[in-house]
Amino acid sequence: MALLEVRDLRIEFATPQGPAAILDGVDLSLERGRSLGLVGESGCGKSMTALAIMGLLSEQARVSGTIAFDGEDLLALPEPALCRLRGRRISMIFQEPMTALNPVKTIGRQVAEGLHRHLRLGRTEAEARAARLLDRVGLPGQRFPLSLYPHQLSGGQRQRVMIAAAMACGPDLLIADEPTTALDVTLQAQVLDLIAELVESEGLALLLIAHDLGVVAEMADAVAVMYSGRIVEAGPATAVFGAMAHPYARGLFAAMPKGPGDGTTADRLATIPGQVPDPAGRPLGCAFAPRCSQAQDLCAAEPPVESLSAGHWVRCRYPQRGTATA
Repeated sequence: MALLEVRDLRIEFATPQGPAAILDGVDLSLERGRSLGLVGESGCGKSMTALAIMGLLSEQARVSGTIAFDGEDLLALPEPALCRLRGRRISMIFQEPMTALNPVKTIGRQVAEGLHRHLRLGRTEAEARAARLLDRVGLPGQRFPLSLYPHQLSGGQRQRVMIAAAMACGPDLLIADEPTTALDVTLQAQVLDLIAELVESEGLALLLIAHDLGVVAEMADAVAVMYSGRIVEAGPATAVFGAMAHPYARGLFAAMPKGPGDGTTADRLATIPGQVPDPAGRPLGCAFAPRCSQAQDLCAAEPPVESLSAGHWVRCRYPQRGTATA
């Protein structure tokens, strides 16, 4: 049985223009010891999916479907039960550590907080373990004492504190929501390598949310491509990257930075015309049709789901065949 099983997840908010469906029937599955990359542009619903799993949606959200974690529906749990899971068995690394970390608490206290709350460790033992955790993520106590505050650290160092806090109680599921967005390229690689090493050594499940297909290709066992609140293509990473079928997935692939061309002129990045539709004004049928060069009249109807190979499927009326090329 999968550790995480999301079925027909729907999230809706009321707006002056009418109901806005942020998520529209999302299905995801993640087994222990495996990693799933959830990719798509900003505004497609990736972070909302993570917040739903964590039970951190606002009271204004209307939610339906199921989010089964280790066989238990998280949407049916009362808040005290969710609090016992968050930080203990399910942890999350947020996009921007400067806003996720508490500016008036020391880094030692923030890493030790979960140890004290969930594992009932005393102050001395919790701080000792916090020091070991920070050392493990590259912040040794000689240079980074527990008494430091977040503003005294660089962006990459703050993200390492976030990772230490997320890993403190030995979670079964780690959600990393764009964990390198605010970092430069060198620090991005370091943080991603650190997450990959921790995931492998601890044998936990990883839900990696990203807009960078290159990152997902390196770290994920499976991939789900999200557009406008729906999964439009999903499957094993080798299958998806070997034969991308949805035009949107191909567009994301084409937009990846490439190496230099002939050495005389810089290659121009490909782009997808248009933008992700407002959830309150999502077009009928295929939401990607207004931006798709392959769209036809029938795309105004609900697109079918087609199985391409074992575990690899696409939601498209005219899926493309063959290897994606830029």
